[in-house]
Amino acid sequence: MVPDPLAILREPLARLFAIPRAVTASEEVVPEVAMGRVLAVPLAAWHDVPPFDQSAMDGYALGPAADAAWRVTARLEAGDAARLPLGPGEAARIFTGAPVPRGTELVVQQEKAIVEGTEVRVATALRPGLNIRRRGEDVRLGAALLPAGQRMDARHVALAVASGHDAVRVVRKLRVALASTGSELRRAGAGLDAGQVHDSNGPMLRAMLRVPEVELVELGILPDDPVRLRDALQRAAAEADLIVTSGGVSVGEEDHMMGAILAAGGTIDVVHLPIRPGKPVKAGRLGAAVILALPGNPLAAYVNFWLVGRRLLDVLAGAPPQPLRLMAARAGFREERKAGRVEFAPARFTGAEFDGVPAVELLGRGSSARLAPLAAADGLCVIGPEVTRVEEGDALGILPFPG
Repeated sequence: MVPDPLAILREPLARLFAIPRAVTASEEVVPEVAMGRVLAVPLAAWHDVPPFDQSAMDGYALGPAADAAWRVTARLEAGDAARLPLGPGEAARIFTGAPVPRGTELVVQQEKAIVEGTEVRVATALRPGLNIRRRGEDVRLGAALLPAGQRMDARHVALAVASGHDAVRVVRKLRVALASTGSELRRAGAGLDAGQVHDSNGPMLRAMLRVPEVELVELGILPDDPVRLRDALQRAAAEADLIVTSGGVSVGEEDHMMGAILAAGGTIDVVHLPIRPGKPVKAGRLGAAVILALPGNPLAAYVNFWLVGRRLLDVLAGAPPQPLRLMAARAGFREERKAGRVEFAPARFTGAEFDGVPAVELLGRGSSARLAPLAAADGLCVIGPEVTRVEEGDALGILPFPG
């Protein structure tokens, strides 16, 4: 069995996910607006599903047998009310979803019914209850449907509505403050002078944060000024549940983020994730807010937010951190590598397979500042910390990009 390449990350990630305290405030929304939101309270059924015995087929509802044939005495479509019961030898023409009349023994589908005028016959013996969806066979009144902490998707929306809910209570939107740091940064589309670059991390992270449970608080681009950084962080902490910054987290003289967090009254826990790119993740608290300080290099910022930031949102919303779901892959390349860290490398599928498992190739090795390989990739190839050599056909994992 191939070792789990993510096993070494579980303990340090658990330390990071212990930092947030879940938001307890909640609001009611209509079910379809709850898509992607987290339930604040358990959901129970307000009525049986289905709410009445109904036909599962187009055909004929048959009452108790009297002789070899049944006389058709009614016609029932979906939405009709079954007013009269079926007596012995009586049948009703019935359509899928229509209520079955009292006295119905079974529903014979129309392809198996022999119809002669107003009479129906069947060629073979049929078991009682055939093709009838019984009241409450899916969900019973009062049954537990979904627990608090469930992230709603389209399936859960359908279940809530089918069981009688016109509103659900979800955790209020999380307020996330986002800032890029660096005096060299300029907004998208702005002209560049010597030494300046466009801020790509801000728009990238903003796009990753455009999820249903988040309300963005824009801090914009902050210069490499300790006082201005401190003041901006203090203002953000007054209204945000999570503050996400990128850049300024190294140990150079112009990397001021760590000092600014401490000067603002915050605390920082430097958690060393044994990963490449990224490694040290700086996370802590500033007042009631959680703060996550990401590296400035784009690939490192992307990987760290995917691994840590996205799951901090889960914890803040009271949901379990979403698991990283590795897809099996095979190496379509050979390389020597240094062991000790889990590597997340942009990769794409080659179109080839090894025993039915897709092969991948790595893109743009050697720099966590390169964006073109990330944009061209199908996902992040995950290579375990014990691996020192990869041969073509070796088992690997890949985290496919969402969407």
